[in-house]
Amino acid sequence: MGGGWGHLNRALALGRIAAVHKSVQIITNSPYAKHINHEGCIIYSIPENNDFLTTSQQVRKIILQTECDRLIIDTFPRGLGGELADILPQLHIRRILIHRDINPDYVTAKNLRSFVAENYNTVIVPGEGEDIPLADLANVQHTAPWLIRNAAELPDRITVRSHILKVKPDIQLILVCAAGNASELTFFAQLTQDLQQNFPDCAVRILAANCPANCPEALWLSHHPGIECIAAADIVLGGAGYNTVYECAALGVPLIAFAWPRLYDRQAKRATKAYKVQNIKQAIATVKILLDKEKPKHTFCLPNYINGAVQAIDHI
Repeated sequence: MGGGWGHLNRALALGRIAAVHKSVQIITNSPYAKHINHEGCIIYSIPENNDFLTTSQQVRKIILQTECDRLIIDTFPRGLGGELADILPQLHIRRILIHRDINPDYVTAKNLRSFVAENYNTVIVPGEGEDIPLADLANVQHTAPWLIRNAAELPDRITVRSHILKVKPDIQLILVCAAGNASELTFFAQLTQDLQQNFPDCAVRILAANCPANCPEALWLSHHPGIECIAAADIVLGGAGYNTVYECAALGVPLIAFAWPRLYDRQAKRATKAYKVQNIKQAIATVKILLDKEKPKHTFCLPNYINGAVQAIDHI
């Protein structure tokens, strides 16, 4: 559950691997669920504009009426709004928590340390390190970051540029990943246009599910999974969400990150893994510095990274 790409992408990264051997069912209220390939998983899509009570009731009903031997919860141990707190003890199946970094104040306020210890058989940290709130619990397992494609599955860089991005192979590509909240699209659209004006010799594209109202359609593309486009870029600009940060890191593509405020996620902390900026002016200055370092890549060197989603299967 969660209104962006992060939760859904993590679920699909794991689910598509497990679906080779098991039936995998995913509950999501992400508005992006209708834009993507379900990767062999069954999707229960709850409308994102449902009120809190209706959403909670639907989640509870699906879980209680579905036969399964594993229940995997992403990020929120009690559910997005506490809807799981009283039903988890009733479930006599293996329960796994995926512990992405969350605000320590939330952990304290909801007494999550004892709740997780009592209600989850395993806690998996998907590449977020050991300095996050529940990483020291006795039943924690660490993996590399979860990615929706293994390195060997990435398409050829030239093919992506010509067929998806519509960019020549010898031009430097600046990619704006507008993968956060819909309310941030206007900012990323302005960033895209400013980049195009400041770097006319480069190709600039904005990757978003929907074309922002104030963005030239020629600069927009909608493609999932986004990691395939990132692999073909020379520089990426975006938020400091889970997918954007770890996909760029795995691919070795420089990321200029804006740390957006979130109620539970600490983007400012994760942004330290990238070139953190606070406004468009700083972003443009950083792009100039990086363009001097980054020369156009005429060949595609297959990245070599470990996909934590594959590792997680052994723990689940």
